[in-house]
Amino acid sequence: MFHRAIIQSGSALSSWAVNYQPVKYTRMLAERVGCNVLDTLDMVSCLQKKSARELVEQDIQPARYHVAFGPVIDGDVIPDDPEILMEQGEFLNYDIMLGVNQGEGLRFVENVVDLEDGVSGSDFDFAVSDFVDSLYGYPEGKDTLRETIKFMYTDWADRDNPETRRKTLVALFTDHQWVEPSVVTADLHARYGSPTYFYAFYHHCQSLMKPVWSDSAHGDEVPYVFGIPMVGATDLFPCNFSRNDIMLSAVVMTYWTNFAKSGDPNKPVPQDTKFIHTKANRFEEVAWSKYNPHDQLYLHIGLKPRIRDHYRATKVAFWKHLVPHLYNLHDMFHYTSTTTKVPPQDTTNSNGKRTGTTKRPPVSTAHSSNGDGEETGPLIVANPRDYSTELSVTIAVGASLLFLNVLAFAALYYRKDKRSRQDGHAGPQQASPQRQSNGNDVSHTTTDESLSHQMTQSSQMNQCDTLHDLHDLHDLPGLHDPLHLSPNMDYTLTLRRSPDDIPLMTPNNITLIPNSLMGLPNMHPYSTFPAGYNSTVLPHSHSTTRV
Repeated sequence: MFHRAIIQSGSALSSWAVNYQPVKYTRMLAERVGCNVLDTLDMVSCLQKKSARELVEQDIQPARYHVAFGPVIDGDVIPDDPEILMEQGEFLNYDIMLGVNQGEGLRFVENVVDLEDGVSGSDFDFAVSDFVDSLYGYPEGKDTLRETIKFMYTDWADRDNPETRRKTLVALFTDHQWVEPSVVTADLHARYGSPTYFYAFYHHCQSLMKPVWSDSAHGDEVPYVFGIPMVGATDLFPCNFSRNDIMLSAVVMTYWTNFAKSGDPNKPVPQDTKFIHTKANRFEEVAWSKYNPHDQLYLHIGLKPRIRDHYRATKVAFWKHLVPHLYNLHDMFHYTSTTTKVPPQDTTNSNGKRTGTTKRPPVSTAHSSNGDGEETGPLIVANPRDYSTELSVTIAVGASLLFLNVLAFAALYYRKDKRSRQDGHAGPQQASPQRQSNGNDVSHTTTDESLSHQMTQSSQMNQCDTLHDLHDLHDLPGLHDPLHLSPNMDYTLTLRRSPDDIPLMTPNNITLIPNSLMGLPNMHPYSTFPAGYNSTVLPHSHSTTRV
């Protein structure tokens, strides 16, 4: 029957889009017109006999944020909840263009508090409490939900400003009643690849009927859709339209008619300045991109047009994900309640078809009463959870860790004590050579002097007996005799030796041990020459000692 739709400032997922309590409001109307009978068929027959004017004149006030007479999930025309139908892809064959105005929630705020001088702190708290009571009727978790909403919609940089509270309160109703349902609708429709276009309207005309502080409220885009700025103010739209309003109206009409013709708001007619307005068209260079759940691109319709993404993403996520979690807190925690328990909703229609369970909260029954004053008993309190098992496991794990720590400490202490004992036994043996060395410093010095004198005598003997073989050196007198220190030895030669002189005796011959060193441990032989080298052949055959 139709191929595409333009959804302006509304969605089937809003709380006021579907009547979830049709029987309640039907009986209220029947009572007003004199058809208050118990039998449903008789009541319907009585209502059919009433004139349309009589039925329309009756003022039936629904619960706040709901509708008294609207679409009903009957199982035939509307077989299931709209959100479930969208998730199942029932609207894939239709192109949609949808969007919201910047300040849609003004109509709800005006009916709650006085906005002339802003919103006081008490009025803000009252508006939030009334909102929660009307939409979320459960007593469990209601305080948590209310405080969370107040926290989310408080401008903490300017929390005491009444005008700031007024602005955030309008945003609260706008986000909950229009923005979040529209974004969810666009996501569900676009995820299957169906053509979807999203817009946000940010402009409104100047009128004495509206406060100067208000943004684009509900219905402010309507005169631009129908070209009212081009013909001037009317009784329905008493605005002072400017040239910018005329330009913007031409833009909106071009987008809307293009989408109705082709399903694409960018064609077949492009945005240009060749129209009855004389203001330059600021949308000529703007290409309205398709909406998809990932990028969430949308068109900012205003005097400064641009393509943006993720419209109010934080607030949408708050209402879409966090609030349902907080609303179901009573399923996670057990409370003792003495208030009336909300009866479960019947999801079976008259034809026996079971309808889907809506994800939105049920309508509060605070505005209706059966008149009998009966209240159900307190909710059954669940048995407190037994934490003995968890406590036992915790204690066992802690004791095990403590025991392991004690064992580790004992092992470390044992190793440290054993090492200390080993160091105590090895200490004297390692320290004795040092003590001997320190105690015999004088003897070593004396020995060096004796060796110097002996090497001088050996050099003179070598000069006299150069014809003898080297193997007869051991027969030289005095080499094996005990060395006796001369009491009148001259130490001047030793002290005056040049540090660069060649030693008077090769290291291989330093093997004599004086009598004064007898009894000490044997010294390791020291040799700087390889095996077979004649150590007696020196560069100089004479002593280099200077006197």
